[in-house]
Amino acid sequence: YTDALIERWIKEIDTYLVYAGLFSAILTAFNVESYQLLQPASPDPSPPILKHISLQLSSLSYVPPFINSTHPPFSSSGANPTTPSVIPTWAIWLNVFWFSGLVLSLSAASIGILVKQWINEFQSGLFGDSEHIARLRQYRLNNLERCHVGSIVNLIPVLLQGALALFLAGLLALLWNLHRAVAAVTSLFVLAIAVFIVGTTIAPLLTERCAYLSPQS
Repeated sequence: YTDALIERWIKEIDTYLVYAGLFSAILTAFNVESYQLLQPASPDPSPPILKHISLQLSSLSYVPPFINSTHPPFSSSGANPTTPSVIPTWAIWLNVFWFSGLVLSLSAASIGILVKQWINEFQSGLFGDSEHIARLRQYRLNNLERCHVGSIVNLIPVLLQGALALFLAGLLALLWNLHRAVAAVTSLFVLAIAVFIVGTTIAPLLTERCAYLSPQS
């Protein structure tokens, strides 16, 4: 029983770590672009300068042998400051969703690494079938159960599912502000997968004969 349980945990964690690594890499690529939306654009000094040049040219007067301008020279201190651009609300929520999803994904990977270290310590020195080894194995197994290591392993896929939900929420927030047709089609697919995940999660609670058992349910 002990060996089968530990082997199952190791296989599950390996799968979670691969998924978390790929998902984090993809989400990081999106975040590199999205965080720039939180930086207001720098005011462009060209319009007031060009306006001043135009006024100076229009005020030129020719008095031989001089050409005079009645408009004062340009002064940067006297230029009207440009109002800084306002960061749109959707851009703020987009970054909230995506960066939160990245944190959850990296947290899941970190927890998985920690659990693998605990399992390695559990397995160290457990060689042979002597009575001493059997007692030591049972002692360590009791410690794992007492510290709820199984529940911690089950927490990893929940964090990854949460990260996926946050990524999809941010993706929809972006698409609905770029192109409504693309956003509508994408929303249908997101809704379909959401219904499937929620349905398969709730189903085991409704009937004992359901095979859709998972840590979330």
